Amino acid sequence: MSSQTPQVQINMSKLHVSGGSAGGFVAIATMFIFLAGVPLIRYIFPAAILLGCAVALVLHFKRFKAPGADWILPPPTQ
Repeated sequence: MSSQTPQVQINMSKLHVSGGSAGGFVAIATMFIFLAGVPLIRYIFPAAILLGCAVALVLHFKRFKAPGADWILPPPTQ
């Protein structure tokens, strides 16, 4: 056995944060922490927001054959 003491670390998956205002606060606070700590993200963040909005618009206006229809079709029969 190793005589080293285990390092205590925060595991984000173990934090119990539900949706709503508390979840939004945690998401925004985490975003600001990363923006302050990693300078490169400051330049990429606006482009990511614009790209995300563009993808959201495309998905919003994309017409599907029938709502709720299968996207993965079965293989053609011979």
